[in-house]
Amino acid sequence: MPGYIARALQRFVHPKPARPEHAPHAWTAPTYGARQQYATHDTSPAVDLKDTTRIQEVLGTLLYYARAVNCTMITAIGSIATQQAHATTATMKAITQLLNYCATHPNAVVRYYASNMILYIESDASYLSETKARSRAAGYHYLSNNPPQSNQPPAPTDPSLPMNGAISVPCKVMREVLSSASEAELAALFYNGKEGAPLRITLEELGHPQPPTPMVTDNSTASGIANESVKQKRSKAMDMRFYWIRYRVRQGQYLVYWRRGSTNRADYFTKHHHPKHHVAMRPAYLLEPNHDNYYSCLDDDGPPQAPSKASPASGEGVLKARARATHMPRGPARRSVRPARSAE
Repeated sequence: MPGYIARALQRFVHPKPARPEHAPHAWTAPTYGARQQYATHDTSPAVDLKDTTRIQEVLGTLLYYARAVNCTMITAIGSIATQQAHATTATMKAITQLLNYCATHPNAVVRYYASNMILYIESDASYLSETKARSRAAGYHYLSNNPPQSNQPPAPTDPSLPMNGAISVPCKVMREVLSSASEAELAALFYNGKEGAPLRITLEELGHPQPPTPMVTDNSTASGIANESVKQKRSKAMDMRFYWIRYRVRQGQYLVYWRRGSTNRADYFTKHHHPKHHVAMRPAYLLEPNHDNYYSCLDDDGPPQAPSKASPASGEGVLKARARATHMPRGPARRSVRPARSAE
């Protein structure tokens, strides 16, 4: 969507920042070594109705762009949206940082590669990462090739499937106050399963039969509950609707399995990170010039090769504007004569 951010910045009369902003939201540094992590409370004064309307307009404008192309802003937009009803000067500061991030990275590009149109889901959650003791659920939905075995999770030694651009990135602050990290991860499986159900139906209607959709989580307890391999004790505190994912696993619609969190692509959308982490992870989700994919080290075949110059298609879809042909100046061609070197 070339020019969308430029028009948005012009609409909100936001100048280009003096220093590049690589983080869409402020990062709260944890207190390492402390026995207790204290919650932060916003005590800044409230803003007037005009500033509240501006905050809502900015969020509405950027949310469309974030869901369509630039998924790196979804977490920041969701956190600020929980404060827009009772906005304060701290909320205005967060909006300014988000606009500075947009001005620093105005044109995002997502690259998609041809595949067998098999849906894959990676699920993750962050426990007590939002205000009022709430947690966040996130997912990364993409299309890739057929799995080695449709009814069994892939082994850790199996080659990883080709990576692709995201077709959906669910990211939301859960309304429920959850009592454990495993409950938050199980809730994330529920929300990602609900988002993936219409995607499965759409792909099948388009003529792409779907095996049980592989769904990755980095919590072994949530995976065990979904697969009924964990004996439950005192788990009645978990909301019963979270067991929806268990019934879908029984029906053969999902295949839930565990993988370590360092390879989970949904982890990026569950919390606010340091600007250095945003710089390192941005090429993993968006097409960045002169950058390799962050997860390319997990692929046995290496990152896909760039198309040749003779190919008429660039492979980047309609999200990147086609380069305009440069016109040569009229008149006789000039030829520069290089002076001969003296043989010494």
